[in-house]
Amino acid sequence: MEKNETFTGICEGYTYEGAGVVRTDDGLVFFVQGLIAGEEAELSITAMKKSYGYARIARLLKPSPHRAEPQCSVYRLCGGCQLLHMDLAEQKQFKEDKVRGCFRQNAGIEAEVLPILTADLQSGYRNKVQVPVQLNGGRVEMGFYQSHTNRIIPYESCLVQTDLSNRIVRSMREWIQELHCARAFRHILIKHAHHTDQAMVCMIVSQYPFQGAEKLTARLQENFPEIKSILCIENRRSDNVILDGREILLAGQPCIEEELLGCRFRISARSFYQINPSATEILYSTALRAAELTGRETVIDLYCGTGTIGILASMHAGKVYGIEIVADAVEDARINAGINHADNIEFFTADAEEGASRLLKSHVRPDVVIVDPPRKGCSRNTLDAVIRMDPKRLVYVSCDPATLARDCAYMISQGWQIEMVQPVDMFPGTIHVETVVKLTHTE
Repeated sequence: MEKNETFTGICEGYTYEGAGVVRTDDGLVFFVQGLIAGEEAELSITAMKKSYGYARIARLLKPSPHRAEPQCSVYRLCGGCQLLHMDLAEQKQFKEDKVRGCFRQNAGIEAEVLPILTADLQSGYRNKVQVPVQLNGGRVEMGFYQSHTNRIIPYESCLVQTDLSNRIVRSMREWIQELHCARAFRHILIKHAHHTDQAMVCMIVSQYPFQGAEKLTARLQENFPEIKSILCIENRRSDNVILDGREILLAGQPCIEEELLGCRFRISARSFYQINPSATEILYSTALRAAELTGRETVIDLYCGTGTIGILASMHAGKVYGIEIVADAVEDARINAGINHADNIEFFTADAEEGASRLLKSHVRPDVVIVDPPRKGCSRNTLDAVIRMDPKRLVYVSCDPATLARDCAYMISQGWQIEMVQPVDMFPGTIHVETVVKLTHTE
């Protein structure tokens, strides 16, 4: 089979990236974006390898009852969302199967995956948007990068952003064009706290001051009373690291605040905070239930960031220790603990392995360890440190089911067992899924 050749096929499932999988009679496998399981289509080959290829839908012959019409005008160009052509039931099935498949393929484990938990809010759920800015033929373009390219796909309204964020983006594009200052801009970062309705705008620029900075700041204040913080980051780097450089407060406060499960948290320009507030409540509530806290336990929160899970756990535990490698995040965590009167929690600046080892040497013996690592998962040394701590329960919060499955396989080899695998849909319309796993000792 060759490029541009057409054939008819039936989709039998998905890759972990959401592409449909079609097998031909002679054993070739084709990956087709936008094809749903069970659909039959006439397909046109776009690329051919030795034993597999890529194809596009030339004509849909038998559409799935789970097919949905994407409400986004740039869906097929923008790489931000991947599953808007599926209804919610099919998206849930895809994500549950993805978690199940990762455990099977990465760890040889037939995990019992609970039905995925979802929030009511399926659009407008993101509290953060980072938009690149470019000049193209004298016109200011702001949008998202097309998959695997540096081409910006402009948009008028992104379905997963809040209405406020969308309006700020449209206004900033107009004002930057009018003030002729686009060459100074790299990105615009907007954070919008859903519960407090406080917003932050951070302009990432190659130099400061720049032409029109004062006018932009004034217009943002005049037109958007929700904005409580206007900042600028002077980033002179030539690579893709965005939030690096001198930070300048232009107006308002250096941070905004958000509420979560009865607590209040500061959000700065560089601090990490979960993207979907409604689903975060479900995610963290699930993790706390798995921890089985009664008010007496000692808890260690590895990869604690700005302290969200640890502070929430401190309301139901005897003592909590938070470990985080980023010093600025630890400082924010201590401030957040003070805001919430959490006097039974201590934070340390260290990587997860070093922090766990330090607590062991101090004879801290936790009842529960909570880990929420980055996408790469936990290092083997970190897991070994957890094993030496000998907690009763390990609660693993993961944004990548593949590395989660790998780490769970290692814990099982060391005498632990999986008690619960609970996926949570943090990012509707996308291939991403969060998962909470509870592990305990085998007897």
